[in-house]
Amino acid sequence: MHKTFTREHSNRAKGLAILLLLSYHLFENEKLITSMAVNHAPFSLEGFLVFTQFGNVCVSVFVFLTAFGITSGLLGQEAARSGFSAKSVCRQSVHRFLRLMLNFVFLYLSVNLLWWYKFDYRSLYGMDKQGILFFLTDAAGLSMFFEGSPTLNATWWYMEIAYLLIFLVPLLAWLVTKTGYSLLIFAWFAPMVITFHPDISRYLFVAAFGVCAACGKWPEKLLNLRLSPLLQWILGLAGFVLCVLIRQNYVVHEYYIHLADAPIALFLVYFGSALAGSIPLLGKFLAFVGKHAMNIYLVHTFFYMSLWQPYIYHFKYAWATFLLLLALCLLYSVLLEAAKRLTRFEKLLARLR
Repeated sequence: MHKTFTREHSNRAKGLAILLLLSYHLFENEKLITSMAVNHAPFSLEGFLVFTQFGNVCVSVFVFLTAFGITSGLLGQEAARSGFSAKSVCRQSVHRFLRLMLNFVFLYLSVNLLWWYKFDYRSLYGMDKQGILFFLTDAAGLSMFFEGSPTLNATWWYMEIAYLLIFLVPLLAWLVTKTGYSLLIFAWFAPMVITFHPDISRYLFVAAFGVCAACGKWPEKLLNLRLSPLLQWILGLAGFVLCVLIRQNYVVHEYYIHLADAPIALFLVYFGSALAGSIPLLGKFLAFVGKHAMNIYLVHTFFYMSLWQPYIYHFKYAWATFLLLLALCLLYSVLLEAAKRLTRFEKLLARLR
């Protein structure tokens, strides 16, 4: 039976990506592991660090899935037409931008209502009138667009690339309908000759790869590989190890990371959605985590670094630290989404669809 790549598959892949993110931020360097007396047994420190540092590929997975999702939606809507409707695409992009911003504002307010007494707003934003402007900019997730503008959480830099992708991906999708997969050649060389925003230069090829993957239905083709489950698992696990070793190679990581991350992101999407996701309980768990991925990404730093670091690392064992952070982030996200329903915030978002 032919399988289609659904939102459930996407959520499983996001779930895997967010797990990699948490492992990366919790155990990203030897200094942090030593200072927190983290017990990484039964793995050697070197092997443990190679795996945890691989976790920052999560951003590329999110970029890939964002590009893939937006492009798939555009192609589906425009299938019966002769081409993209510029007016429709612009309206959808603006609505998508506003939904993302409003969701961020809601999370920002929740963080400040809970922990206002722990933040030094005067030192962060300033005491004069410009402090109000800095506050509003940060609350909207726009701080990274203004160099030097203060932010409550450095991890929120991702909002910048998330906003940019909303408007960049439709353009890339239009280009791929005109030029085909040669878009990848443009995305490869363009940052070398054109001065782009740093985030665009870093993730342009990954985004273009996601757009092409949507046009070619690459994840769907991987889902329908005519291989026995056992062989797929053998190849999948071997491929995962190979991805880690290739990406964490010094030369690749220093010079070719923006290219290597694209096929690695596609592989991780397949690994999370098709292989790990094929195990019933694990698949449901990954999809559940993936559904809350954005909230977890935006709030986890407060738990593991800014506010509750001694408590998060209290149990010393890496696996216990990881599970504790994941549990706290999931609880926060579940309660946040419940608050959105209680305040009828979701009805406001529904008007922007």
